[in-house]
Amino acid sequence: MREGRGGPPVQSKHIGTLEQSFVIIECYNLKEKLSFDKKDMQLLFQMKQIVHDNINPFLGVCVDRPNELMVIWRYCFRGTLEDLLFPTNNETAPGAPGGIGASVASLTSEEGVTIRTRRNDSIDINFKSAFVRDIIKGLDFIHSSSIGYHGALTSSRCLIDSHWILKLSGFGTSRMLYKWRFNNTLSNGDRQFIQPLIPNNELHYYAPEFRTAIRAAVLRNKVEDLEFSNLDGQTYDMYAFGAILYEILYRRRIAETEDYSEGFVEFNGSNGLEALEDDVCIFSAAAEEHLPIFSEFPNEDNTDSTINGFVNERVHPDLVALMRKCFGKPEQRPDANMVRKITDATLKMPGSLVDNFLKNMEQYTNNLENLVREQTGKLEEEQQMVEQILLELLPKSVVDELRLGLRVEPQFYGSVTVMYSDIVGFTSLCSESAPMEVVDLLNGMFRAFDEAISRHQAFKVETIGDAYMVASGVPQQMDSHIKEIASVALLQRDFLCHYEIPHRPSQYLHCRWGFNSGSVFTGVVGITAPRYCVFGTTVTLAAKMENSGQPDKIQMTLRSYQLLSEQFPEFKCAPRGGVRIEGVGTLLTYWLEGLDNELLETARTDSGLQHVPIIPRAGTPPTPPPII
Repeated sequence: MREGRGGPPVQSKHIGTLEQSFVIIECYNLKEKLSFDKKDMQLLFQMKQIVHDNINPFLGVCVDRPNELMVIWRYCFRGTLEDLLFPTNNETAPGAPGGIGASVASLTSEEGVTIRTRRNDSIDINFKSAFVRDIIKGLDFIHSSSIGYHGALTSSRCLIDSHWILKLSGFGTSRMLYKWRFNNTLSNGDRQFIQPLIPNNELHYYAPEFRTAIRAAVLRNKVEDLEFSNLDGQTYDMYAFGAILYEILYRRRIAETEDYSEGFVEFNGSNGLEALEDDVCIFSAAAEEHLPIFSEFPNEDNTDSTINGFVNERVHPDLVALMRKCFGKPEQRPDANMVRKITDATLKMPGSLVDNFLKNMEQYTNNLENLVREQTGKLEEEQQMVEQILLELLPKSVVDELRLGLRVEPQFYGSVTVMYSDIVGFTSLCSESAPMEVVDLLNGMFRAFDEAISRHQAFKVETIGDAYMVASGVPQQMDSHIKEIASVALLQRDFLCHYEIPHRPSQYLHCRWGFNSGSVFTGVVGITAPRYCVFGTTVTLAAKMENSGQPDKIQMTLRSYQLLSEQFPEFKCAPRGGVRIEGVGTLLTYWLEGLDNELLETARTDSGLQHVPIIPRAGTPPTPPPII
């Protein structure tokens, strides 16, 4: 709202942020500290609890400042219904956070295409139908809720979100504001210029009997007369709905109040406002005199017409009759449920609003083919990147099944080798290093580890911090899984012997490796972020082999040693002896020491590790840091 000539506004609206979400803040100036009685607290609680697709969430009130009340609502990206129906060239729509965006006369699609609505354009009947449907659905829900009625329904309180869903806002607060204005808690400008609580350009949404009741309450000085029953409030809402329906169907305002748009009424004791006790001014009596009496509607001759530059199609006679009832006597007005049935029968909309919106956009997309081609190329690039990332996270066979929409069934594998590796003293290293230094360190190490795996028939299951899990024999079964894991472990160890910590010259990483062979179960866990997981006691024992190992050494179970020595004797192993394993007991384990130098060099060449930058280690390797 604009600040008028006579003093600070009673209400101003701002856009702010609350918990990283945009909100609308309605600010009211106070004369004294505000206090909430039991009814106020109950109403605020009911407003907070109400949830519906066509109800804009009420977030709360703030009275931290002694002279200001802030009422906070959820922000809707596409502004208000009033902005859409009556665009002007000198206003900006809240199409972007902070009110920075296109003109009110422009709409922005989800694809970023800007649509300019000219004065000779008409809103599609499907938009009209959707907005009317959303209003009455929200109103019907409010009337059946504990709140009872809206109380201040206007087109400016019909907000449109980014999905073109209309949501009712501003419900419930009016009954408290009237009371606070009556007892002079709310400021109303100054003695020379009094700003009414109801803006002049919104007065036509309020039923005549409501305005009569307000005047009578002010004259009798009875604040309790400002409390309306739910039935009365609902009839007032249906009057306001009729006014909004009129504006939607005809794209014209019921009343033009530009002469009073600032909302300030001069108060000098001789202009007929002496009845306003203690400067109580809920609405302007002068503005009320300019409100029309509804008797005629455009297009009653069943022909199309042009009103204010907009071409209007013929309105269904049932809708005209509905508006007449809404503007009639209170006992003649239909309830929200009846209105919903009438509007559903007359405003039939095939498909969703989004479907129809896409069809209407065709006239604005002469250059769409080039845009689609360009965006399609980018999409294909993104899809390739996504697929490449998926292949890093999931086996190719699993990715293929997921792409086809198939369910990946859990699998049992009788003979698999699982290996774990872990950096020794990683916790201490992290505490003494900057975050980016730790990230660079892990990137360099894991890049080499991944390169080694890519040249062998093994699959990286997961990495958690510095822990690294590899499996062979899943999802593709093979007899040489023990050889693949042993080769990967030796290559990783060989790489770390030459990998200098980037931010600590002449210092090197030390790892523990442990693997075990046996049967496992595999499956894909999760929907949003699916993960390929390996389960079983084989996995648990492999982790314990790593945990009970020693720096720069590769430990294996007896089962793995038997497979490796029988099938691939070129690998050199040495017995460690009995090792006490927590939760298992004493196990006979073995060290994997290496293989012939010639075979090792061949394996390094095959794995591609020669392409990884290696800083040669000079002299004797340093003593490993303490195990944490």
